[in-house]
Amino acid sequence: MALYHEQIDDFIELTLNRIKKNEWVDISMPLQEYTFGAKWFKSKKKPEKGGTRMEWKLRVDNQGNARHSGLYGVDNLGRKNVMTHGHQEWSKQVGGYTYDIDEDAFQSDEETLIREMILNEQGLYNDFFALMETSMWTAPSSSALKIRPPSGIPFWIQKNSTLGFTGGNPDGFSEGAGSIDTDAYAKWKNYTGPYVQISRDDLIEKIINAMDFCYFKAPAPYPEIGGGEASWGLYTVHSVLAVMRRLLQRGNDDLGPDVAAFSGQVLVRSTPLTWVPALSETESDAYDSSAPFYGVNWKKFEYFFKTNRNMILHPPKEAPNQSSVRKRLMTNWGNFVCYDRRQGGFVFYVAS
Repeated sequence: MALYHEQIDDFIELTLNRIKKNEWVDISMPLQEYTFGAKWFKSKKKPEKGGTRMEWKLRVDNQGNARHSGLYGVDNLGRKNVMTHGHQEWSKQVGGYTYDIDEDAFQSDEETLIREMILNEQGLYNDFFALMETSMWTAPSSSALKIRPPSGIPFWIQKNSTLGFTGGNPDGFSEGAGSIDTDAYAKWKNYTGPYVQISRDDLIEKIINAMDFCYFKAPAPYPEIGGGEASWGLYTVHSVLAVMRRLLQRGNDDLGPDVAAFSGQVLVRSTPLTWVPALSETESDAYDSSAPFYGVNWKKFEYFFKTNRNMILHPPKEAPNQSSVRKRLMTNWGNFVCYDRRQGGFVFYVAS
């Protein structure tokens, strides 16, 4: 039995979130995997922060007062400012869909109406995750942008052709990532460098060394943001992963009857390599032709949703001057933050 106009809005609002049944196959998404969704939406708990922007304190120096002394030695203690702070602005995303309650589906039975609306809802989330996947693997072009996209991993982990802690300020951000200038604070630079070959003596050796160099263990443990052993994630394009698999296979003589026995997961120090289709796909806005290899220490990285602004689904509303048309919006506020670029990660790439 079809619903009357005045019944449709109430029915959608009360029923939509309770329906779980799906009766279609989705071939709309262009990428094989979405790392943003896989990283932050496996658990129900999503990290949130309040305030007009995200802020954190950063210790950049020590007092330098320790010295050897003897009997009747004179204490000479200096005092200097050893702290600064970083901050990251929020970024807003908007998505949604429209429908006309005079469409045929809305004049049909309730089950048909529900299927139609779930299809719209799924499309809303597909659009959001596709947008955020691109954001996770790109960097905004300038601090002057009025509408600033999120500051993804390539914003915080910068490339440089000199091997070492040489990843400086992002292009278009003279004040530095997190408003901390690497010209003033050299220890805010990330580890980076070029590679020529995907081999044990070149790229793999650099990855292993970077995992060593990017972990700074305090002589006396103390509470700090993201402290403790590093929690590495390794991310790269498919062409690099494919060569890594062949290296693994060549290093194992006993393949048995399976000619592709070692063509699945590749590990570096027990950490699996993750293929990022957004970086590999030439049609993606995040495509990177330099065959990058990112190491991300998730202890020092986070994506925060703004408190009470976490993917808010707004009730359907009547469109202006269109009495039968409804608009349903989702708004979100959030951004990526790296508390410590020196320990936060590294990137290697093929320099042009």
